[in-house]
Amino acid sequence: MTITKSDFDKIDHKVITLMGMSGVGKTYLSLMLAEQGWYHYSCDLEIGTRYLGKEIEETLGEENRVVAEDLSQLSNYVGRLGDLPLDEFKRRQEIYLKAECDSLHELQSVVHEVTNGGHENVINDSTGSMCEIDDDILLDSIDENSLIVYIKANAEEEKQVLKRAQDYPKPMFFSPERFDFWVAEYLADRNLESANEIESDDFARWVFPRLFENRLPKYQAIADKYGVTIPSEEFQGIKTSDEFLNVIVRHLPDEY
Repeated sequence: MTITKSDFDKIDHKVITLMGMSGVGKTYLSLMLAEQGWYHYSCDLEIGTRYLGKEIEETLGEENRVVAEDLSQLSNYVGRLGDLPLDEFKRRQEIYLKAECDSLHELQSVVHEVTNGGHENVINDSTGSMCEIDDDILLDSIDENSLIVYIKANAEEEKQVLKRAQDYPKPMFFSPERFDFWVAEYLADRNLESANEIESDDFARWVFPRLFENRLPKYQAIADKYGVTIPSEEFQGIKTSDEFLNVIVRHLPDEY
């Protein structure tokens, strides 16, 4: 449930969960706020180190080197269908989803620890796949411990995301309820007998627009139920914590 302007103003320790597609500015804003004293809780970093650190080392056979500035090893672990057999790809998808949920379950403890340790505010930098979490208890917990802000991309940004996915197909987490359907649809479309014949780049380019369209209403549904939707352009050019908070306050209701 969202809160009113006056309720938000009264909160001593602001905790914001940024939600939205990859590339919309979640991490940029989080790093800007971190420079001004906010605690930056990066779900990507937590997933790649705390929750999947050992799994990455055992699966890839190399030392974990995931850091905030370089998440490429986490992407390598997720991998791509076509480069990985279907069963192994799905195994990693399931493990990744659990790790993402675990990182968000930890938010309450993190907020308690860092605010007691001297940080006034916390920014929860979620992944682009947060909208794929089908767990009302977990989403309720995120809502209880933070304000969920959906940074909604504009039409031009959406075009750029789709173009990037075509130019540079990369590993991704898939909508669990749609993945098997998409694989079957792709095989039929390409007249292939089995997933063993999938070419990774071609599948990634073919499936991304479907994944993209499937996620948009999920973001909106979470924001409508729990938080607030703010157009991405509202955050353009802001340079301070106060400017960031002012943008949020402008989009909160005056009353319930």
